[in-house]
Amino acid sequence: MQEFNVLLVDDEEPYCGIIADVLIWAYNLNVLIAHSASEAQSLLNNNEIHLILLDVMMPEMDGLSLARWIRSEPDHSGIPIVVISAKASPTDRKLAIKAGANGFLAKPFSSKELQVAIHPYILGKVKTRNISQGH
Repeated sequence: MQEFNVLLVDDEEPYCGIIADVLIWAYNLNVLIAHSASEAQSLLNNNEIHLILLDVMMPEMDGLSLARWIRSEPDHSGIPIVVISAKASPTDRKLAIKAGANGFLAKPFSSKELQVAIHPYILGKVKTRNISQGH
């Protein structure tokens, strides 16, 4: 199978390490990490990305602004975006979808919830390990 590249965009470095470990272990994905919107834009412009996990609250440009930028760029507009955020009210979810997100995952979340959130975007593209409910 082709290498599947996930771009994880979050300014919290320890959090990124944990999520990257889960994605690598469970799905054998190639995880690129950006801690800012400008890093994410650079990685998007220099790599083939298949899925974006995007935090909302970041310095400089927030995640929703980055999502709008991604949707405005022809080379990136079709990449699925799953917003991951501690701001998870119904209004926050609607704003994320309006900005171009395909899905939404509220922080904190379990490995199983992550699996469910990204499953539609990796189905048939990668081999997965079953993550137990307890993680």
